[in-house]
Amino acid sequence: MKKTILINALTLLLCSGVVANSLDFRVSEGINESQRLIETAYKAGGKDKSIYHFEKARAYRDISVLLASEMEELGSKIFAIKSMNSASKAIEGSQVLDKLESAKLGQGRQVIDPNSLLLALEKIRDDKAFNCAPKELAYAEAYYEAIVYELSKDKPKDSLLQTLYNSYLSSYLMAKEKVDISKKESLECYVGKIQLPSVPEAKEEPLANIPEGVAEKVEKVEEPLLVRARVHFDFDKANIKREYIPLLNEVVRTLKENPKISIRIEGYTDNIGGKTYNEKLALRRAMAVKDYLVKHGIDSKRIEVAGFGKEKYIAENTTPIGRLTNRRTEFIVIQVGGD
Repeated sequence: MKKTILINALTLLLCSGVVANSLDFRVSEGINESQRLIETAYKAGGKDKSIYHFEKARAYRDISVLLASEMEELGSKIFAIKSMNSASKAIEGSQVLDKLESAKLGQGRQVIDPNSLLLALEKIRDDKAFNCAPKELAYAEAYYEAIVYELSKDKPKDSLLQTLYNSYLSSYLMAKEKVDISKKESLECYVGKIQLPSVPEAKEEPLANIPEGVAEKVEKVEEPLLVRARVHFDFDKANIKREYIPLLNEVVRTLKENPKISIRIEGYTDNIGGKTYNEKLALRRAMAVKDYLVKHGIDSKRIEVAGFGKEKYIAENTTPIGRLTNRRTEFIVIQVGGD
């Protein structure tokens, strides 16, 4: 069994002087070299050029460290090599998904069905997880491979399998959650380029036809910019996630094309946490979005912000995806008639 695993591992030796033609290196050397290549990939822009492969390099490194702590020397070396391989792909900017292999099971008792895990991964792959949740997909796949490796033994460790499975499941559920949100909200990563409609300008009547005193008044009509123009946030966070940047760029473009429009950004939270804290968190989320728009050329005077905290839910707070849906900011157009 070990000989077969060793032969398979040798096919991954692509880029490191430490692992020239064999696995004849220390576990610590393999982990250190994988970390070095991850840092090299980061400096080379691999994190932006190929999120999937960069994050997979990190996941493989974590697995290598975990296996080393379990005194699983061969496995630690194999996953260190996998990490180096993925780091090299990140440096190259590869946009190609890795091939997922089905499990070759050992003779021991199987406490996890790897085929069901593989089918789940293939399904979210087909559902554009590579575009909408590349980090989470990468981690889920890496831990699936670690599960397959452990199950290939005649005596897999149940405790280790449980640890690997927990990490797989966490990453998989986060990937699926992001894909579902992207599909529901028609985000660019799922549907392609979003076409935000321009808000029509109010037709101007000659002042002679307007009763005296009314011309001086500015009437504000509020309406949603677009229902799908929402930004969702992780739990207890106010930082803008990478997948929403294209959407915000489209909002910037729309506002630049319609200079008479002002907007209000409304922040919300889920139902977890105290009222006062959540109101502050909601306002921070709205401010984060405003700051992004201002940084990209929108006059701050055109943007109001408000934080509503624990109110105005648009989904049930009984599920993780429902709470993620509620943790959001929305855009309200303030349409100003006249000049």
